[in-house]
Amino acid sequence: MPSNPPRGSDRKEKEKGIATVETLYKADETVAEVDLTNKYQTFKSATRFFAKRFASYGKGQKFTPEQAEVFAFLDLDVAAEDFYAASRGLFLFSIAIGVLLFVAAYYFLSDAIGLYNTLLMGLVFMFIPMAIALFYQKYPKMAADKEKLLALAYVPEIVNYLVMSMRLNPNLERAVEFAANHGRGRIADELKKIIWLVQIGKYSSVEEALDDLAYRWGPYSEDFKQALMTIRASVLEADKIRRQELLEKAVTDVLEGSKEKMDLYARGLHQPTVFLYYFGIMLPLMLAIILPIGAAFVKDAQFAKAEYIFILYCVVLPAGVYMYGNSILSGRPPTYVAPEIPENYPGLPKKGLMKIGGILIPYAFAALFTFFLVSSLGFAADFLQEQSIPAYNREVLEQIPQVALPFGFTIRMFGIFGMIIGVSLAMGVYLWGKYSARKKAQDEIREMEIEFKDAVYVLASRLGENKPMEEAIKQAIDFLPRSKVAARVFKTILENVSMLGMTIESAVFDGTYGALKNLPSQTIRSGMRIMVDSVEIGVNVAAKSLISLSMQIRNAHKIDEMLKRLLSDITVLLSTMAVFVAPIVLAVVSSLQTVIINSISSVSFGGAAETNVNVPGFNTQGISSLFGQGDVAGASASPGEFLLIMGLYLIEIVTLLVYFNSQIEDSNNKLHTYTAIAKSIPVATIIFCVVAFLTNYSLAGIAK
Repeated sequence: MPSNPPRGSDRKEKEKGIATVETLYKADETVAEVDLTNKYQTFKSATRFFAKRFASYGKGQKFTPEQAEVFAFLDLDVAAEDFYAASRGLFLFSIAIGVLLFVAAYYFLSDAIGLYNTLLMGLVFMFIPMAIALFYQKYPKMAADKEKLLALAYVPEIVNYLVMSMRLNPNLERAVEFAANHGRGRIADELKKIIWLVQIGKYSSVEEALDDLAYRWGPYSEDFKQALMTIRASVLEADKIRRQELLEKAVTDVLEGSKEKMDLYARGLHQPTVFLYYFGIMLPLMLAIILPIGAAFVKDAQFAKAEYIFILYCVVLPAGVYMYGNSILSGRPPTYVAPEIPENYPGLPKKGLMKIGGILIPYAFAALFTFFLVSSLGFAADFLQEQSIPAYNREVLEQIPQVALPFGFTIRMFGIFGMIIGVSLAMGVYLWGKYSARKKAQDEIREMEIEFKDAVYVLASRLGENKPMEEAIKQAIDFLPRSKVAARVFKTILENVSMLGMTIESAVFDGTYGALKNLPSQTIRSGMRIMVDSVEIGVNVAAKSLISLSMQIRNAHKIDEMLKRLLSDITVLLSTMAVFVAPIVLAVVSSLQTVIINSISSVSFGGAAETNVNVPGFNTQGISSLFGQGDVAGASASPGEFLLIMGLYLIEIVTLLVYFNSQIEDSNNKLHTYTAIAKSIPVATIIFCVVAFLTNYSLAGIAK
């Protein structure tokens, strides 16, 4: 404990408060340090490894002011010399590995895959090291920006807690302590740190520490900076009415700033969504037309073969969509943070199990069984189709899209459809089995959080009538007979107090019988902590605090709902693109590719060029001389291979589009994301297969 005497009239109370805050800060600091160590352990280990081996590359290097701020913010115990040595060493090491792989490919694979493919592979080997080194250099800043963006979700809450305390008692130290103890996120941790740093003398006053905090967070949230300055100004205001106006202005400015950020984000999301549509859906359509034509013009072309089409569609394009989509999500203003539901949450099936019609089954087994069942049905349909075709008309089988496998096996169209639908259904079953029960529990808790603001207001109203807490809770239960909060939380508190003789605090937070034992809601937990802390001072103080809390929760809910309304057009568009537009477009693409290849092949081999049609101003006799490729069909992916590749690409692109859409709807909520993917992928793949089947048979006459 510091030796400096605390300021304030009540020395003992102040020392008790300081000790409590010191203990809280030390505990939270330990937890935060452990979390950060685990979170950035890979980065630290890589830095230490390469810094030891390339120490000379970092001698004398220093961080720029921006880098120093980033490393301090993340609490990364990494020296500038080590960081630069590791960065440069990693780049050189990666280049060396790339060169070795290129040389090995040249000597051992050039004869098998050709010089063109070897050179292409070499470029890839050279690009990957540079990408790894660049990612390492940018990683600290990206991690810091992400941490700060997530922290800004709690800015309105932190400001409300500061203002709530200042309204009850215009003491800035108490307000900071109150917000630090009840707030969440990185800013709340920094407020705890401020209290400790003031006590050890690093800052001469809380005012100075808050000014430093305001300017450090100013580049990320100007509204938060101005709110802290306004709260600081209210302390200097002698007039009570003027002081209350300043506090109200701080809350209003933060809310308005949040609304403005959301409106700007929603407006700026339209154009990127259009680009995402062109990049993820229309670009594959154009490539399906261009690649076969390019293969016809370029002699010994390789880029239209199945393996390159697979790399392009199933690796390169999804990677590009993912990176572009992440850039869109990075600017989303955070609002609501959904409660985390652990796998051992009461009422959920045991880990690894899902409930279907009252029966518990392993969802991994159900997913595998679904895949093999649907795939087998596809192969059976292929067999029945083959048996239904007469022997004298066997050439019809050759017109059906098919994939030749080793040992003489062939998968035809229905088998391909079975595999595609089987993979999508297996993914859907697995994700739904693993996350749907937790998502249902999360929805129930979110509903309770919405009800909580009304329950808190009713409780505050009864406390405002100078009724004791037990009586106020009982009347709140009677007044809200349908409220889950009243039935699950308030009723348990009342039973613990009346039947077990617990105190209010134990009745709420006891680890065995407490009302919040199995309720993973930070909103409700924080609200109940405010209730317990304030009721010790008096019922009138508790009433005022709970009314302010009710207003804060209501404002937060309004902000979240407003963002959903602003983004509704975008989310509906993305959902439609993923589930309906993408499957239809890609199915038509897979069918048109057959027509394009057969049309080019017929021109190349003289099917159209041998016919000398006298068209004024145009001589068709020399068309075949334009093409440098003798066998266009042999140089391109077969219709069956292309159909299979497009089906796999569909699964990837739908997963990505639904992922981005769900993250826009409800950011950082993996339960919402995974259940949305589980519902969307099977629908999209079934639509794809149906449209591909219809278009293949509709265009069969053209493709001959």
